Amino acid sequence: MMASWYRWLGAMLLALGCLTLARAEQPSNLRGDPDAPVTILVFSAFACPYCAEARGTLEQILAAYPGKVNLVFKHSPLGADSAAYLPHEAALAAAEQGKFWEMQDALFIRQNQLGERGMVDSVAKELGLDMARFDAALASRAGLARIRSDVAEANALKVQSTPTFYIGGYKFEGAQSAAVLRTVIDHLLVPGPASRAQSLQDKLRDAQQRLTPAIERMQQARQQ
Repeated sequence: MMASWYRWLGAMLLALGCLTLARAEQPSNLRGDPDAPVTILVFSAFACPYCAEARGTLEQILAAYPGKVNLVFKHSPLGADSAAYLPHEAALAAAEQGKFWEMQDALFIRQNQLGERGMVDSVAKELGLDMARFDAALASRAGLARIRSDVAEANALKVQSTPTFYIGGYKFEGAQSAAVLRTVIDHLLVPGPASRAQSLQDKLRDAQQRLTPAIERMQQARQQ
């Protein structure tokens, strides 16, 4: 029992350490107010369809909580080959010119072409990047160390799937609804523990119960 608790505590401390490093050293991977009280840390892969789905949800959350929530992107490629790493390296090459998030959006939209260098170059041109700088960054694999660092953090935190979210010490695996994320954020934004009479688990259960009828209607509509 105590051993499990210490393992959990160690993982949470490591996650908080990752947040501190992300804020201090990786501004291109941070979206929103750096001083926001709640940070969403997401381990994501450009080839993951659930990560592409999560992108829209996270945009909703950032728009709904201006100044209160920020987002930190961590690279977690699906595989270790050059094709899996290419879109992540391209995003970091774009980050050198202040276009990380724009490149992220474009890559998620073009998931069926991610291993193609021509597609990456086409997106870079659409974003108005300096192609000489972009090509040089890819040729030198300038982003490789950052990606490997993120992968090492994911392994240390025992991240098993993408996307995986860390929000205020809570871990969530797989795509999450906006309602679930709002429930966690609202819980964390409550001023003090005395106001948190209802546990987060109870709040999430209530949110899921409210969502269930809508989910069932969507599933029925798809089957028709």
